[in-house]
Amino acid sequence: MDRASNSRNTTKTDLSLLLECVKLQMKCPDLQKQALLTIHSICEKKEDNVDLLRDLGGVAFLYNLSKSSVVHSDVKETAVFTLGTLAEANVYCKNSLCRKEIFTDIAGLLMQEDSPLNQKRVSVYLLFVLVAHNKLGQTLAQTTGCLEILMDLFRTTFPFSPVDNLRTVSQTFQLWASVSSALCGSVNNPQNEEGQRACVAAFPFVKTWLQQISVPSTETFQPICSFIAMTVSNNPYVQESFAACGGLETLILVLLRVVSAADTSLLSCQLSVVIVKTLSACITDNSTLASGLAQYGLVYHLFFLLNSSHLDPEDRLSVLLTIGECTEASEEHQCQLVSCGGLPLMITFLTEDSSEEVKKAATFILQTCKKATLSLGAQGLVEKQVENEEPSINMEEFKSSAREMLRRIELLEKRQLKVIEEERNDILCPNAAEPECLPPSPLPPQKQEGSCRSFTLRPMQQSTDSNGEGGKMNGGDAMCSADRRGGVLMSSDVRSLERGSEPRSTRNSLFKRPLSVWPTKTKAITRSDDPQERELNQTAKIPAGDHSGSNGRCAGCVLTFEEVTSRTFASLQSSRENSCDMHRVLQEATERFRMCRFDFGVRREQKSVAVEQADISSAKGPTARLQRSFENLRAGIDHRSLQQHPWREHNGKN
Repeated sequence: MDRASNSRNTTKTDLSLLLECVKLQMKCPDLQKQALLTIHSICEKKEDNVDLLRDLGGVAFLYNLSKSSVVHSDVKETAVFTLGTLAEANVYCKNSLCRKEIFTDIAGLLMQEDSPLNQKRVSVYLLFVLVAHNKLGQTLAQTTGCLEILMDLFRTTFPFSPVDNLRTVSQTFQLWASVSSALCGSVNNPQNEEGQRACVAAFPFVKTWLQQISVPSTETFQPICSFIAMTVSNNPYVQESFAACGGLETLILVLLRVVSAADTSLLSCQLSVVIVKTLSACITDNSTLASGLAQYGLVYHLFFLLNSSHLDPEDRLSVLLTIGECTEASEEHQCQLVSCGGLPLMITFLTEDSSEEVKKAATFILQTCKKATLSLGAQGLVEKQVENEEPSINMEEFKSSAREMLRRIELLEKRQLKVIEEERNDILCPNAAEPECLPPSPLPPQKQEGSCRSFTLRPMQQSTDSNGEGGKMNGGDAMCSADRRGGVLMSSDVRSLERGSEPRSTRNSLFKRPLSVWPTKTKAITRSDDPQERELNQTAKIPAGDHSGSNGRCAGCVLTFEEVTSRTFASLQSSRENSCDMHRVLQEATERFRMCRFDFGVRREQKSVAVEQADISSAKGPTARLQRSFENLRAGIDHRSLQQHPWREHNGKN
């Protein structure tokens, strides 16, 4: 803290001594000029030091010195230049200098024909600082006539001869460049529409300059393009005025001439970027002017500029924004970008460029080109074929290729359906000697979408009840759905299929309802993990009036719920000698299903062996192995638990 305070005090002391030097050395202009330049160096871009000078009264002293008639002209120029530096570094200093009398003095100095060019140049610099980013300064420049004087200087000090078109490296060029900057600050940042309209009078001269410059350079194009861009920016009236006088067309032609060498010349690439930025300001938010540029093939040249190896990555955004304004304005620009292969480049910028602004610009261009992408698929192809010598032959080739592709797709689909049908037939009809399987009833739409296969159980003879009465089923098959992943039987599918089958009373007579021996607590149980339990629960829901058989019970009927589960039912039922009709039918159905799965596995193994062993003489080994596997499965099938099979795992609800 003490060190900063000491530095501030030291700077204040230095400034005070320098001001005293300027005051006391009135007869020595060189010392005065050197002291003023030292003040300039101390205060340049240092706001705090300017505040110190203001507290010492240095700003007012320098202004009075610039107006004095007794000091040397070089001292006046240096004083004005130092004032500009102070105003540029400190906004409070700028506001204190934004007074009408100061602008009037600047206008009077610029109007003097005998004033030195350097003095005019530093006066224009001070004027530029006072109007830049300052609405009050822009207003004072208009009311005091400074803007008109700047326009006159801009026209009369253009540093080119219409004869040899060579740039004159002199103070005239420096004055002209300073005037251009002052005009740009007077009409924009912030935007001043009145100032922009006043600058429209300079457009014919600008058009002439663009046509006269045969050896383009950055030093000459930059002031011209900056003036055009600031004057037409966000002002449709001024944009139309620039296009009406032929300035927009001239600018486009200059761009086409310069951009053609952008890939081989660094200077041409830099000039192209400057002109592209100006062109973007001329067509922003003006779709009418932007769409009219399609006749020049502007998008093609901008795409060529993007591919230039000399293009700076920082300038890529300006080119992309101009392309986006064109593609947004008309579909013709979009077609030009698509036809020249611009979309892949936009995708590359979107995915690989590190700048977020470039990615946003590329995204915007891709969005604007959607319609062109679709239209070129039909219209663009036809136009190319019209120019070709054999359009009909090419079209026929396209059609034949498409038909061949469709034919191959249909053939592949048929093969896949055939394989699926064969697998399904192997599952539905595992044994040819057994009665023919009936086709399954159509599933509801929500069931057909699932990945499941249907198994058809053969019609079963109804057992004779205890009274000797019996009968046969009237023809309906009991359908059950098996999950491909586990092969589990879904009782919900049984109920859905029963709606499309024979009358329910006939099917319900298949099972006899036993006497109710279940504990009262079992009513709270609503979920079962076993297919046989769901079958039993489903049967238990059938009204007693629908049963036509006896109500006899077997040993399995009197067992408690804890003793009989889905995992122990098969073993307990096989150990009983006598069973009621319901349990006997369930046991027979379970046995048939197990044998069906077993036979299907044996046939699949036989097929694989037959494919691997094509030679009949060498088929004995695999056949013997298959026979042993068959006998082992036969011997152990009754000792396996149903829970060993993957199709036992299911968590569905009844």
